[in-house]
Amino acid sequence: MKRLKALQPQTNKEGGEFFLTLYPGDCFVSFHGLNADNVGYLVKRSDLNEKTFLDIFKFAHNYFGDSFFKSEMKIIGIKQSISLLGDYFLEKKIINQKQIEKNGQVEVLFLPSSNKVRVSIEPIEPTVIKTKIKVLIVDDSKTIRTILSRIFETDSQFEVCAMAEKPSQVESLILQHKPDVITLDIHMPEMDGVTLLKTIISPKYQVPTVMISSISMAEGPMVLDALENGAVDYIQKPELSEIEKVTPMIIEKVRIAALSNTRKKLKYERIAVQTKELCNKDSLIVLGSSTGGTEAIRDILTALPNEIPPMLIVQHIPAVFSLAFAKRMNDLCPFEVKEAEAGDEIRANRVLVAPGGQQMKVVARGGKHYVEINDDAPVNRFKPSVDYMFLSVSKILYTHTIAVILTGMGKDGAKGMLELKKLGVRTIAQDEESSVVFGMPKEAINIGAAEYVEPLSRIAEKIALLTNDRKRKKEVS
Repeated sequence: MKRLKALQPQTNKEGGEFFLTLYPGDCFVSFHGLNADNVGYLVKRSDLNEKTFLDIFKFAHNYFGDSFFKSEMKIIGIKQSISLLGDYFLEKKIINQKQIEKNGQVEVLFLPSSNKVRVSIEPIEPTVIKTKIKVLIVDDSKTIRTILSRIFETDSQFEVCAMAEKPSQVESLILQHKPDVITLDIHMPEMDGVTLLKTIISPKYQVPTVMISSISMAEGPMVLDALENGAVDYIQKPELSEIEKVTPMIIEKVRIAALSNTRKKLKYERIAVQTKELCNKDSLIVLGSSTGGTEAIRDILTALPNEIPPMLIVQHIPAVFSLAFAKRMNDLCPFEVKEAEAGDEIRANRVLVAPGGQQMKVVARGGKHYVEINDDAPVNRFKPSVDYMFLSVSKILYTHTIAVILTGMGKDGAKGMLELKKLGVRTIAQDEESSVVFGMPKEAINIGAAEYVEPLSRIAEKIALLTNDRKRKKEVS
């Protein structure tokens, strides 16, 4: 069973079985002909427009021929969305329609070969053959190779299929063992790990990769460079004395990397053009992310207009990397991006990035808003925490606020976003298709915290539009 991709038609000629998740506003539309011919489409909420409808009409008309107008059309989704699609196709003389109204998140099973569509509120999981996750360890240190090997031996789901001491050994080992994930040291003989990633691993084989770093200020720019070129995450180089402490974290990060959307990330075309929408600077943008977030944030910031409202960002990141990340973004953007310091004023054309290892909150003083940086306890295991920052905003609500949750593992930020939404804040979650790890946005969507679910490529434009939309719209659910 495969996951059905948005706007990619599936017909009975290709056969197969497909499952999909409809989030509020999404639609599934299918056409069923006289001779058991059928075609199905997943239409995301952001694609509900006349161009999409016309593309669907042209494809289905070409597929069925003249019998298309006698086919049965089924539409599944919330009332507003299915009405849009239904009305359009009524105008095209598709009269035989079955509109199935489903609110909230639902699961759809599409079986083209048997001409069936099934709907469930329970998750439909694909049939998965449970095999081990094959790990290729690349490190010039025998000690590190041994430690990592021991760590993966503690989990029966993992198998260390090979270990490489030199970069020159990696390509042949990839071809021979076909690893599911690679752990890659940065400093090695022959070439550094980032160069190996950029020249061989990412462009040729697209194997999910986790960088092994000493988490030092000097390595910050190199790790960020690796993340820009296909690495999913990074872990601190483990020591033998702390193996028990770090094992769960390393196992979790490497497992998530192996199952991540990294191939989609590598194929993703970076946004090169700013949105044409202008921002109302009398607003506040608050944003949270984790795994895959540094690149998602880059895409959004570089797509925003030259002048923006104040923006606060919490990215799960080590203390020594948050400064390097902020500086890197500042070099790319026309507005100021800086690592937040205690007492920094929240003002237009300034982006404040929470420092790693500390919490960031919003405080009001003398009619202005500032950030407080403190050593409060972790929230949801994270410091900085998205929930911590979002909840501080909910207590001192800014004039007009837009909250965004991007790719990342876990649930941090979802509860805080829900509280903000209850207060009238406009909320956006990144969609599954463009997320490297669909954890944080998925939780926000599941609990009803996300007003909009958008692909990464459209979030900057949506933010700009919402800064100008002062009227609280009726929630679509």
